Amino acid sequence: MTVASYRPKLFALSNPKEREAWRAFSREQDAPLDASRLAGQWGEWWRCAHPELRQAETDDILDAAFEARQRATETGRYGTVAWYPWRNEALLLLEEKEFIQVRTNRNQLKIRPEEQQELAGKSVGIVGLSVGRSMAIALAMERIVGRLHLADSDTIELSNLNRMPCSLFELGTAKLVSAARAIAEVDPFLKVHVWPEGFQAENMGGFMDDLDLVVDACDGLQAKALLRLGARDRRIPLIMETNDRGLIDIERYDLEETEDFLHGRVTAEQLSELAGGGGNWTPDWLDAFVDIEQVSFRGRESLSEVGKSLAGWPQLHSEVALGAGAAAATIRRLLLGEPIEDQRIRFDLNEQLSVANTA
Repeated sequence: MTVASYRPKLFALSNPKEREAWRAFSREQDAPLDASRLAGQWGEWWRCAHPELRQAETDDILDAAFEARQRATETGRYGTVAWYPWRNEALLLLEEKEFIQVRTNRNQLKIRPEEQQELAGKSVGIVGLSVGRSMAIALAMERIVGRLHLADSDTIELSNLNRMPCSLFELGTAKLVSAARAIAEVDPFLKVHVWPEGFQAENMGGFMDDLDLVVDACDGLQAKALLRLGARDRRIPLIMETNDRGLIDIERYDLEETEDFLHGRVTAEQLSELAGGGGNWTPDWLDAFVDIEQVSFRGRESLSEVGKSLAGWPQLHSEVALGAGAAAATIRRLLLGEPIEDQRIRFDLNEQLSVANTA
């Protein structure tokens, strides 16, 4: 897997070296450039920067402001060319600072400017890009990280398309490549690194070092154990979201030395044995990770049929999407240092809908 398969190539036209690099690249690649969208982006940036101006006033000065911006550069040109190799297309975009200002403008003031700036320096790792894909995209959409590490060795299958917003044209594509491309087509400046072999003991350091938080969205017991041992050793929080009844597990390995794991459900000795490959899914392990008695009735019903009448434990897009939003909000608050306890909580929409909440 090459970087070109999931990462766009960027050229800032105001930079002499990058402008010349784009010229050389476009001659070599015969790269078509769509510059038609830049004017709209510039107009939106100007209105974001000057919200007090009326529309008519804004229209009168847009062109002059853009020409002044170009004249102020070393090259007399402005804009970022983003070349997407998987589409064989290039777009002309705002340059990074203005692009991010517009992309995050509607976050304000739910996310304050100083918080957005702080979050830009944060890094989050996600292991598992089925449910984890929705979380990765939620983090990218709000730009509440500056860097993402993604690990998954699986490819997209037809049965994934009940909960993963992918295309039929992506069947057989690596899940993490699909996720990285989707993020790049929203924000090419967000740094995304991928681990196509999945998360393993051999690559734990490269994946987890320098992370501020890690997300467990995987199915493998060994990977789950390794993630928690790695989070403890690096003193970073871990989030697990399983979407059945909106379960979010918040494990604060950053707060204090941990003698046990999963809120006291698993000892260090048990987890170390599991991390070494010494275990398979059993009712006891399932109970430790999700509390079987707290699983929804239909979830337990499905679980009993896995390997009999069902090929796998069902997951619904509606639950995955709700869980991704809840997880992203939790991650944002943790990264900003809010006092969130080590805990296991549930956001059960079905339960709430069964209660008569008068308006």
